[in-house]
Amino acid sequence: MSRKFIVVAAIGVIAWAGIRSGIFHHRGINSIGASISGDVSEEELRRLASKVSEGEIVIYTTTECPYCAQAKAWMTQYGFTYTECDTEASRDCADELEKLRGNGVPYLIVRGHHMKEGFDSDEFVSALRDSG
Repeated sequence: MSRKFIVVAAIGVIAWAGIRSGIFHHRGINSIGASISGDVSEEELRRLASKVSEGEIVIYTTTECPYCAQAKAWMTQYGFTYTECDTEASRDCADELEKLRGNGVPYLIVRGHHMKEGFDSDEFVSALRDSG
């Protein structure tokens, strides 16, 4: 085998592994893929959203993070109020995320529950149910 083929194959395997794990880098900050699924009705989601007060959901993001955009779109679709803290636009937000030992975005805090592995609708709903 040629050396060029081995290098190309290695790059392909690494890229595939990154896609499978859902971890990508955006300007030095990891972006952890959103799992947007769930076994909850739209009616229940809207009911839960109506009971969320300002500041109860915080999402740490970066400007170019596609998973952050997905999580925000999902929350907006069902009427959830959230506070966004863009770690690229605000040094304070970046410092807060570092203090939380967050190593990627989106990083959410839902009524005190830390979603360190990105957005997952099942975990999100569970955090709201457990705290409400």
